[in-house]
Amino acid sequence: MSYQLPAIDRLGFCNVFLSAIGGDGANMSAKLLFKIAVTELDLDGAYDAKYGSEKKGTATDVSLRLCYKGTAVRTSGPTTTPHILAIFRPGLIETLQLNRGLQANATVIVNTTQTPDEIRDRLKMHSGRIVCVDAETIAEETGSRLNMPMMALICRALRFPQEQVEAVIAKTWPYAKDANLGAFKAAYDGVNEKEFAPRADYPLLPPALVARGQIGYLNMLNGGAIDAMTHSTVNRNNQVAGYGFVPTFDPSACTGCAVCMTVCSDPGGIVWKDGKVIGLDYAFCKGCMRCVEVCPQTKKGKALNRPEIAQVA
Repeated sequence: MSYQLPAIDRLGFCNVFLSAIGGDGANMSAKLLFKIAVTELDLDGAYDAKYGSEKKGTATDVSLRLCYKGTAVRTSGPTTTPHILAIFRPGLIETLQLNRGLQANATVIVNTTQTPDEIRDRLKMHSGRIVCVDAETIAEETGSRLNMPMMALICRALRFPQEQVEAVIAKTWPYAKDANLGAFKAAYDGVNEKEFAPRADYPLLPPALVARGQIGYLNMLNGGAIDAMTHSTVNRNNQVAGYGFVPTFDPSACTGCAVCMTVCSDPGGIVWKDGKVIGLDYAFCKGCMRCVEVCPQTKKGKALNRPEIAQVA
């Protein structure tokens, strides 16, 4: 069967853009998508990743440009005009102006419990399809990661053959095969999607551009030094990186072993004082659950535990 891309721009590319935060696994899933496109479907293209800091949960993005063999690939860097947009954290919609540059009749995939109508109003999306999925709950219930249900729906939007993709996933992560395939398949069944006709008061917007004017000695960037007062994270709220699940803490069960501190992706999330954990700072905790996994079981139970499933939209 000859594979056909779902959309092509004037240069011959189908553009896919993944918006996430460091630690969501967007980069890993996009690499696998690109591998499948090139090795399984005989496509060509370009790949670009902006690495966010997993330690601070910074915003990060990954771009795929897919094309047929023989298309001239002369472009590098992130795509600014996606046909398919995958939003791992809905809090990034307004922050990063993710509606800018969207193609007409684009497909937008969002990890959320909100409805497609609500997401359309947040995006002010001109036209296309919005696919909403509670990817965080799917990942939690299957024991997988957030990127797996999101990758499933990107494959769906790209019309990648599901059986071929599942075979690659099983081969890539053999020890997590059941969890990953469970999350992948659950995503297909758990979507709430809707097609939207063009809306005049939601126009197509050009890509967001950052410009400092003509670059010269008067406006060149500082080199070799970091302004600690400007770039410090002290007293800054990083809560946009912490949507979804955050651990619960039972101080009576804490032994002060400090193993949680060694695995915390953002040590600011665990508050340590006088030789013991005294609580969690939810302005910095992004809910990776690594501390829960290593917290020892005692007679009083575990000090750090997974919460009841509760999605924050």
